[in-house]
Amino acid sequence: MAENTQYKIAVPETYEKDGEQKTSWTTVGRAFGNDSGSITLDLPQHVAVSGRVVLFPKDAADPEEKA
Repeated sequence: MAENTQYKIAVPETYEKDGEQKTSWTTVGRAFGNDSGSITLDLPQHVAVSGRVVLFPKDAADPEEKA
């Protein structure tokens, strides 16, 4: 992993539209790579997350509807 790489932390929510499964993404925080190879997650106060979270590169386009 490249050091100092930045990410968006997003939570997926699946739903059905026109008989098709879709995914909506909500950004809940940010993350960044450290020189040691670890990744630090930064979640704002009062953000409760359970289930699945996904890291997307910060400069990437918004996630596609389907994960």
